[in-house]
Amino acid sequence: MRIREVDASTAPDEELFRLHALEEACAPPGEPFRSPELSLAYYRHSSAKIRRHFFAEEDGTLAGAATLSVHGPTFVYGDLSVLPPYRRQGIGTALLEQLRAAARDVGARSFFGHHWGKEGEAFAAHVGARDDHRDVRATLDLRTAELPEPVMPTGWRLVTWVGAAPDDLLESYARGRDAINDAPMPEGSAAPTITAEDVRELEETAAKRGREVRATVAIDERNEVAGFTDLRVTPGDTAASTDDTAVAPWARGRGIGRAVKVESLRRLRADRPQVETVTTMNAEHNAAMRHINTSVGFVPTVILTTTVLTV
Repeated sequence: MRIREVDASTAPDEELFRLHALEEACAPPGEPFRSPELSLAYYRHSSAKIRRHFFAEEDGTLAGAATLSVHGPTFVYGDLSVLPPYRRQGIGTALLEQLRAAARDVGARSFFGHHWGKEGEAFAAHVGARDDHRDVRATLDLRTAELPEPVMPTGWRLVTWVGAAPDDLLESYARGRDAINDAPMPEGSAAPTITAEDVRELEETAAKRGREVRATVAIDERNEVAGFTDLRVTPGDTAASTDDTAVAPWARGRGIGRAVKVESLRRLRADRPQVETVTTMNAEHNAAMRHINTSVGFVPTVILTTTVLTV
């Protein structure tokens, strides 16, 4: 077995398509996997501050791969996949040691990932990872969803844009997006504060990937963004995904979360009639957002267990 690091920004397309095929083969069931072209765009243009890829090869076959995505010293995500015929041969353990070393390189004390099946659960326990909360992935059939016009509090309004946030709303939108950071997080993890510069970087990364950013926000009488949702879609694709949805603590309990969610989906269906499905993911114990999604028509497809590994 040979393990080597691959620079996704310069690696040949063929190398990265091998990674896509591996990840698709190891993906949880219940929903279509992204296209090879979208995978290539994700690998080439990372939203993380640092992303490192490691390949494990056996007789010319890409048997396993691991990726460490560093968004901040306390927000580090690890992803590890091994093809079924090559499991229980030490490949996963060897790749995990690469992730540990990469995490130590950036000063991280831990990182987190997900497992969804018995084999992943057993591997996590074997390497000493601690299971944390569970995340629920869900899918909406946009073609049949009932999406009545949302009702807003008096004096409030909904605004949708495609692409970059308007300059006059950028600072307020960044504050609104930062509300996502009080969502359930794995033990030892904390997402960095979201700034206006971060918003512009996210928009630029999405544009490089060929992804259309569709943001819907709720704005109060002071012109302050109180809640938002952010959809991503590749023009021509039949599947879209939810990036984040959140409501500022001071604005909760007014139906804002449901309003932005429904309005964004209504706009998406009108603008992109080829889109058939929309996916989202929430912590299992995030009862408020899961209730909104269920009421809109999202159906759970898979439950992922978050697991934390000390480096």
